[in-house]
Amino acid sequence: MRQYSIIFFIRQSLRGLFMNSIMSITSVFILTSCLLLTGSSVLLIINADLNLKRLDSLNKIVFFIDKDHESEEALAKIQAEIDALANTKSWRFISKEEAFENLREQYESFASVFDSSRGLLADVIRDNPLRHTIEIEYKDINDVGTLVYQLNTIEGRAKINNQVETAELVRNIQNIIMLVMLGFLAILFIVPVFIILSTVRLSVHARRQEIIIMRYIGATNFFILFPFLLEGIIIGVVSAVTAYITQSYIYNGAVRALLGIESGMEFIAFPEVNAMLFAGFLFTGVLCGLFGSGLSSRKYLEA
Repeated sequence: MRQYSIIFFIRQSLRGLFMNSIMSITSVFILTSCLLLTGSSVLLIINADLNLKRLDSLNKIVFFIDKDHESEEALAKIQAEIDALANTKSWRFISKEEAFENLREQYESFASVFDSSRGLLADVIRDNPLRHTIEIEYKDINDVGTLVYQLNTIEGRAKINNQVETAELVRNIQNIIMLVMLGFLAILFIVPVFIILSTVRLSVHARRQEIIIMRYIGATNFFILFPFLLEGIIIGVVSAVTAYITQSYIYNGAVRALLGIESGMEFIAFPEVNAMLFAGFLFTGVLCGLFGSGLSSRKYLEA
């Protein structure tokens, strides 16, 4: 395609957009809003997963070892039996000394209590009432019941702690939210497609005499239709860029506000996801623009 032809197509597309400036601005506004809602939803899911991963207890089972099985031989046997279980992904032995130090670090502001306690508390700390434990990470949450049963049969078990029910609840909530969000977004994107369709349809109607003349002089369907398709692409690109810039300001502002109130949550830095987000905005925006303009062109130009 020659350079002047591309310029001609761009000029024709811009002309159509300016002729119907109100509808064009409406299309950009609505599509930008949809992209922002989508981007915000994606960022919400990413940050929710990031913070859920910090809750290690949700996908781990803690095996407490009985005090009568603290010899090296007994510990080795227990570890071998756990390692042999089919649903065991990984495990880590935590001695009661390490557990005590972890407890001390967790309550660092009360370190003086651990270091200079007297009387009964000093005796308790010196004797270290904690137990050796083994943290077990499982492979399949659907088969955790079997794993818990197998762990209960191991000799040397004092008790078992797990958050399986909580993990299943969190997973179910995530799945429900994801399904509802996808359904909502699917419905939401129908709106900008039809707005773009109306915008292009107005351009077609306003230039119907030109189209008739071009057909008489032998212009191909592609030559006639491409400016209208380009209108949809331009709307999609402008919406994507606008949504991306707005999303960066909204996200960074929200993160600063939440960090300022010491919510205890972690947030992914925007530069880590900006390329993915912009690519998604651009792809979705152009796809919506092409679909809307293509549908309108095909219907009203009988291409």
